[in-house]
Amino acid sequence: MRQFILALALALVSATAAAEFTCPDKTSAACLDPGDLVCPATSRCVDVGATCFEDYPCQTGEGFVCASSYDEAMAGAQATSAQYDKLAAENVALREERLQKRNCVINAQSLKAAIACVR
Repeated sequence: MRQFILALALALVSATAAAEFTCPDKTSAACLDPGDLVCPATSRCVDVGATCFEDYPCQTGEGFVCASSYDEAMAGAQATSAQYDKLAAENVALREERLQKRNCVINAQSLKAAIACVR
């Protein structure tokens, strides 16, 4: 009998609690499916994979990027940096070669020797 009364009391309490559901002023209730997100009107919803770099680094409301887009941008930046490093190394080698040829021509004892320096 006690279990029946307890079950009846719980049923009444849950029914009463469901009937007393209210929303704050100027708001409305919503029914959500599993996985749905609720975002306040004063903020912006972002994907789980989004990365925030800092608060408002760009215009108001921006500043978020998907991790996949960030990874693509970083890969591009790293490739550009590697290309720059390669070109800088080639530039140093060409400058060294030019300096050696210049010194050879300056120190050449004859026109034939100077021509040999640059070939």
